[in-house]
Amino acid sequence: MTVTEHVALAERKQPFLVNWVQAGQTAAARIKQFNIKGVPASTVEALSGGNQQRTLLGLLPPNLRLLLMEQPTRGLDMESIEYIWGLLQERTRAGMAIVFASADLDELLDRSDHLLVFFGGRVVGPLDSRLTTVEQLGELIGGKGFA
Repeated sequence: MTVTEHVALAERKQPFLVNWVQAGQTAAARIKQFNIKGVPASTVEALSGGNQQRTLLGLLPPNLRLLLMEQPTRGLDMESIEYIWGLLQERTRAGMAIVFASADLDELLDRSDHLLVFFGGRVVGPLDSRLTTVEQLGELIGGKGFA
């Protein structure tokens, strides 16, 4: 589907009719606002990974209170990673909570306030990310420290 079609579905206010002109204008505005390298007629699957993530962020409702993510920046270049986390941090300052899972231990420590580690049906935490090292986190993920 195109960026415009995604916007039309996300912004849908009337049950059957889509105002395609308005959807195209909104898509163009989101492309500009979120610095997406594409046009309203671009299919989202044809965009780079970073631009796909930016598109997804552009589709989120404005007053979202909780966002769950898995591997939010996997495979993205550093510029896209910083941009996306910047947008997410703006949302947290506005009151949105983020819960995310990542295989990147540095990302977990750098972007989290608290950490939970799951192993074998058990959980350790919450851990203060400012007081936890990559080594400690790696050991917990590997099961060390679970009795």
